[in-house]
Amino acid sequence: MTKKLDRFMRERDVLEVTSFSHATLWREIKRGRFPKPVNISAGRVGWRESAIAEWQSNPGEWQKQKSIEAA
Repeated sequence: MTKKLDRFMRERDVLEVTSFSHATLWREIKRGRFPKPVNISAGRVGWRESAIAEWQSNPGEWQKQKSIEAA
């Protein structure tokens, strides 16, 4: 059985699926209410599709869930 690879999303893709503006996206990341991007290469970041899907399942509770998991 082959495991499906997690796709990296570009910022424009994340903005499209979340309806955030550029400023709102980065503000939410800074506040810890949205998944952080992953460094892919020098000057290039992306978001794991699975992390965005997890956030989309319950955006209001995402920060609380992550805080509990980190403890």
